[in-house]
Amino acid sequence: MKLPKIFGVPALGLVAAFLFATSAGVSAASATNYVEGVNWSQKVITVRGTGLAPTDAVNRTQAEGLASKAARADAYRKMAEVVNGVRVDSETTVEKMLTTKDVVKTRVSATIQGARVLEEKILSDGSCEVVMQVPIFGVKDSLAGAVFEKNETIEPFPEPDYDIDPSVQQYDPTTPLRNRLETVAQPVRKNDVRNEGNFIPTIPDPSKPPLSRLSAGNFDFDSLQIPATGEAWSQNAAPVSYEDQIRNKVRRTVAEYASLAKGNYTGLVVDCRGLDLQPVMSPVVKNSNGTKIYGHKNLDIDKIIEMGMADYVSNIDSVERAGDNPLVVKATAVENFNSNPVLEIPDSNRVLIENHATKFLPELKVVFLFDE
Repeated sequence: MKLPKIFGVPALGLVAAFLFATSAGVSAASATNYVEGVNWSQKVITVRGTGLAPTDAVNRTQAEGLASKAARADAYRKMAEVVNGVRVDSETTVEKMLTTKDVVKTRVSATIQGARVLEEKILSDGSCEVVMQVPIFGVKDSLAGAVFEKNETIEPFPEPDYDIDPSVQQYDPTTPLRNRLETVAQPVRKNDVRNEGNFIPTIPDPSKPPLSRLSAGNFDFDSLQIPATGEAWSQNAAPVSYEDQIRNKVRRTVAEYASLAKGNYTGLVVDCRGLDLQPVMSPVVKNSNGTKIYGHKNLDIDKIIEMGMADYVSNIDSVERAGDNPLVVKATAVENFNSNPVLEIPDSNRVLIENHATKFLPELKVVFLFDE
């Protein structure tokens, strides 16, 4: 039997023993009932290997030793198969990365060889069963440490959409998570400047008289100094659309965005239940315009390797990562092989504004609720 290229066993004795590996004949007294495969909630990959000793073993000690080697070889083979199928992002599996990056192939092979033995038993029929595990994330011997590479630069998070008001959450810091999930965030009615903290109104029509005095949130529109109809912005300026001129003048600073924040949120919970979200190592959160508001390029890669970009949780009582006052939003779709949650723009605006204030995104305080 030929072992996968991702993992080679140099010792001839181990290869010979592996030929006797079989899943048949394992007695009822098998090893502990570990969950096999990829467990995204626990961030581990677990496999079970089984093996029989050759019939010509000279004594029991030799038989048990050869059965153990066969079981371990079987576990390494299975681990390689499972690891190959893990999605790094929506378009790339580990196996695909191995075909293009030799250094990643070497590191992944070493990670598999370093799999931790959780349990090993000699069963009543003389066979051996071994359970092995590799962490998906972690600073030591994790799959993430093998496949992720340093960002040359960390990209800033995008600006909120200036033309659409952020959603307003109908809960306060004392509201339990279960109640937050039941509350649908309603966006502020567009252009209603009476609502505290909303964004600028729709860009004015240049054919109409200029604004005199109008404020939205903490922004004073007197500072815009919008010219009268037909008046040029600058005699020597290059042609720029009226809308672009307005946007350039109302672009807020980080401090101004932070002043619009309302919740002092400790993290983000994205409710993806009912959307068949498929976990990946490097997810992206987008808005409905296709803007990426959260991705690995915005983050410290060492933090991603250590803890992963998000927790995938099916139990709403297990969202500790997002802290005790999480901002909760509902994904309306998932894209790219069902791997990337999509938010409506009012919700993505609220996420970006609150992140300006409390910086929960660069700290990876993100949880995805999904149907496991």
